[in-house]
Amino acid sequence: MDKEVLVDIINLAVSGMTCISCVKHVEKALNSITGVEKVSVDLASGLVSIEGNLSQGASVLVEALNEEGYPATVSPKELVKTQAKSNSCKSTGGCCCN
Repeated sequence: MDKEVLVDIINLAVSGMTCISCVKHVEKALNSITGVEKVSVDLASGLVSIEGNLSQGASVLVEALNEEGYPATVSPKELVKTQAKSNSCKSTGGCCCN
């Protein structure tokens, strides 16, 4: 009999991601957290989807990103799309390549 495995999914709206280097920093920060199995980053929308055994909740994920300079909040996809469009690599945001 196959054992069913439950996977938690948490979606975050992440500010300050403006280039592929930012994406790599976000992925690295999240992948360092125990229980995280998969991180999917959509740079255009600012949406980050985290999958795994996330029993510690979203606060640990948000804190890790805040420490890296990428403010994050738990957010549905619809909200993220409107927020992310205001970021650009030429802005005064937290882009690491400026």
